Amino acid sequence: MVIKKIAGFFGRRKSKVLAPSASAPKVKRAPVAPIARQVPSRTLVIWESELRAIAAEAAAWTVETGGDLFGRWEVNPIVFLATKAGPNAQRDNAHFRLDVEYLRQLSEPLSADWALRYFGDWHSHHRLGLSAPSSGDRRRIRQLGKRNNFPGMVEIIVTTEGAHSVPIVRIHPWFYDLADEEEPTAMGVTVYAGCSPVREALNARGAFPEQELNEWLSVALDRVRVGDAGGPPVLAGTPAVDTPTRERAISHLAEALERESGAPIEQHTTAFGKILVAQLKEPHHLAFAIDQKWPMNVLEVHRLDRATGGAEEIEASAGLMVPDINGIVQVYRAAKTEREVSRDVVIGATATPCA
Repeated sequence: MVIKKIAGFFGRRKSKVLAPSASAPKVKRAPVAPIARQVPSRTLVIWESELRAIAAEAAAWTVETGGDLFGRWEVNPIVFLATKAGPNAQRDNAHFRLDVEYLRQLSEPLSADWALRYFGDWHSHHRLGLSAPSSGDRRRIRQLGKRNNFPGMVEIIVTTEGAHSVPIVRIHPWFYDLADEEEPTAMGVTVYAGCSPVREALNARGAFPEQELNEWLSVALDRVRVGDAGGPPVLAGTPAVDTPTRERAISHLAEALERESGAPIEQHTTAFGKILVAQLKEPHHLAFAIDQKWPMNVLEVHRLDRATGGAEEIEASAGLMVPDINGIVQVYRAAKTEREVSRDVVIGATATPCA
């Protein structure tokens, strides 16, 4: 029992309190902040879930459709979230126009909460046979990039082939180096296995319900092709989730527990990950031991008594993880209610009856 083993670490007095966002400051970023100038990249990195999400949305329409790409651009652009278009997008057989206002609405929380930025979009050409950006596409991307001072952008063109009911969906990514006027160049693709941690966290919280974040599961990977490949993409394995994503997930949980408890949340770094401590009613607190590996499972939950130094393990649902903020808050509420009921019973049992 990991918390009991380090119970002495907490002592009988409150340890140093850290602000919920101490490890990952929640900074409101501009939705379209420029990226640092890099050597032009020719490889797009994307999670399997985002590749399949694009395929699922493209296959659901008989006209052109599309959406936005959000991620981080370091050496290579990494897509953490590929979205559907907003409610006011315009679609027809040979034309697609994004819902720009909806893009702004998505950009702000994704930037502030997850440090993701918009760096391009995707749209389908369906059965027109055009796997490269049209002249209108090239003009639009260049205007958008220059207006927002982007040194580079990504555009994914999607085509379909085969049966209309279960088409093969081809993904054709293109890189725009906006420092010059050269034509966009085709990109290589690295596909991480599994679900993007950002999609997983948003889905666990019920965020952006209009995006239907589980829909990516409706299209199998064997129906997806990259470029002219004859078969589905080879997955590059599941990487360790990056530190910024894990820190923001912990920060969001700490903020939710602080709102619930009305008191600052302690964060303690350990060899296995983190311990978050939320006040119930002094001297009682609730401690959550959290694995550092994504999806950051809750390993144990203990009720701490700071007056005696005791730690009592309490039951929690199996499979509880940091992205499931509502589930963890429910554990806190149950522990607080149980503590208050127990206290009321003790008071009632020891009270002197009225004469």
